[in-house]
Amino acid sequence: MSDPGPAPSEETPGGADNRRRGHLLLLGRASWNLIDQVLSALTNMVLSVLVVHAAGAKAFDAFSVAFLLFSMVIGVERALVAQPLSIRHSKENEEERRHTVARATGLVVGITVPAAVLMVAAGTVIQGRIGSTLIATAVVLPFLIMQDACRYVFFTFGKAKLAALNDALWALVQFSAMGVLIFVESADAVTLVLTWGGAATLCVIVALAQLKAVPNPLATFGWIHEHRDLVGYLLGEYMLSTGAFSGGYLMVGAIVGEQAVGSIRAAQVLVGPLQIVSGAVMSFGLPELSRRTHISNQARRKIALGTSAAMATMSLVYATVLFLVPGAWGELLFQGKWAESQGVLLPLALAMACSTSALGPAMVAYALGQARRVFRIMTIEAPLVFTLMIGGSVLFNVEGAAWGQLIDQFLMIPLFYIALTQVLRDNEAERRAALKDEPSLFAS
Repeated sequence: MSDPGPAPSEETPGGADNRRRGHLLLLGRASWNLIDQVLSALTNMVLSVLVVHAAGAKAFDAFSVAFLLFSMVIGVERALVAQPLSIRHSKENEEERRHTVARATGLVVGITVPAAVLMVAAGTVIQGRIGSTLIATAVVLPFLIMQDACRYVFFTFGKAKLAALNDALWALVQFSAMGVLIFVESADAVTLVLTWGGAATLCVIVALAQLKAVPNPLATFGWIHEHRDLVGYLLGEYMLSTGAFSGGYLMVGAIVGEQAVGSIRAAQVLVGPLQIVSGAVMSFGLPELSRRTHISNQARRKIALGTSAAMATMSLVYATVLFLVPGAWGELLFQGKWAESQGVLLPLALAMACSTSALGPAMVAYALGQARRVFRIMTIEAPLVFTLMIGGSVLFNVEGAAWGQLIDQFLMIPLFYIALTQVLRDNEAERRAALKDEPSLFAS
């Protein structure tokens, strides 16, 4: 990726040095994005391992249900806040940023407080181990989601280093506190979840101080109105995806039993490194592409193809490694959940490989403000994957659901590349129309 405008010639004094410095800065931002994603994913992985070791497999199943609902809320936040930030606000100056951050984080408050109330109500009705874990998650939900939003604010404005340091602080605080809980034998799903969210609260305070912003919940509707051409498609896409995947998992749990959700969660933790790299590529690439409005469509196509090829290759290698993991290692991590996760691990890893193959076209479409193209694909994918997962679980239990997801992800790959061609064609038409409308230099 290069900045718009002509690059200085190597004969120009300092031209090569400036270009080299620019490349180093770009590489530095990309590296900090990856470091932050690693920290974030490792935090989730260690949390899951601690729950299953300190509280047992049954508590892990309850935690998996609560974590699934947390993931659904964080997806809404990213559709309404994180992605519009990356697409529309990456070029703002310092004064504009403070105003934007106050409005964006205010929307997070507007999302999470009602969600927490609903989660408390659900936990009260369900009761038991799952109910108490849901209530504990609800108590800390606003802070967990706000912490994620602050991360994406840092990404948008090229401050991934601050995001990584903030996540490092989160990991240090929460795991130190969890170690104390385990030492005094007070660790269970509820106390571990509260510690997880309590550490996030401290990090939110630090992040908002660094950003010099105070959330403004009154700006919620103004933000949504301003970005209505984006958030409608982004939220619609996410809701379809959630209904298809997360809702499908919950249905699989209802059909097979709650242990199925725990098995899937354990496999997803192991597939986590692919999600780390995928998330780092998107969180870095989207604002970088969005702020570089004058690069050619040929360059955008190369970026999309190169990104997908690299991600697909890495994913296939990693899926092979997972398939060869010795059983003793798996038992060390997940104890009684390892054997259950084995049946879904390979198809879910291959499904992730198929998903990352479409990352490049999706990133380019988002950067050009063409969220509607990805939304249209999801209108096809959602009913398909839901049908395949539910049908697979009825016929072959939880393993059938995982293989159904793989089939769906494989079938979606060509649709993303068709969409990429359409997005670049539309962008070229808009560029030519803009040039045609510009007044001629020699016009009277």
